[in-house]
Amino acid sequence: MPNKRTSDLHLDGTDLRILAELVENSKSSYVEIGRRLGLHPNVVAYRVNRMEESGIIREYTAHVDYSKLGLSEQVFVAANFPNSSPREDMLKQISDIPGTMSIVSSLGSPEGLVFIVAKNKEDVNSVLSKLRSLNMDIEFTSSVIKTYDEGRLGTFLRTMATAIPAEGS
Repeated sequence: MPNKRTSDLHLDGTDLRILAELVENSKSSYVEIGRRLGLHPNVVAYRVNRMEESGIIREYTAHVDYSKLGLSEQVFVAANFPNSSPREDMLKQISDIPGTMSIVSSLGSPEGLVFIVAKNKEDVNSVLSKLRSLNMDIEFTSSVIKTYDEGRLGTFLRTMATAIPAEGS
């Protein structure tokens, strides 16, 4: 769907500030964003459309509190992939296991981090068994006590924006 490569789009400080607003509340209207940033809503719309077309903005989503859904077990699993399977195939197989929320493929050891959510330890063990059945070598698991990322990306984008001058709107 994107008709431009991401590298073809030059982002300035205004783009980054708009992106920070959307990251913090993707339901904000262009009027609200424009009011907060001192921009005309048409300028906001134009810049958001450019970022969508280039693939910088891929989708709009809701953040869900897993524990309020009864998914009180949240675990990171560090593992190495078997040499016998191509990495892309392994990532697809892992993502097909219910309870795996995200997979990070990395260089070095461990080769991957899998984030699992489940109702209880029994369900976590079921996911771990499925990972082992893929011949993954699990280095360690770590239960999540609390995550803190509220507003971090928006704050980071605003910091980046201060270092880049805004171009003509």
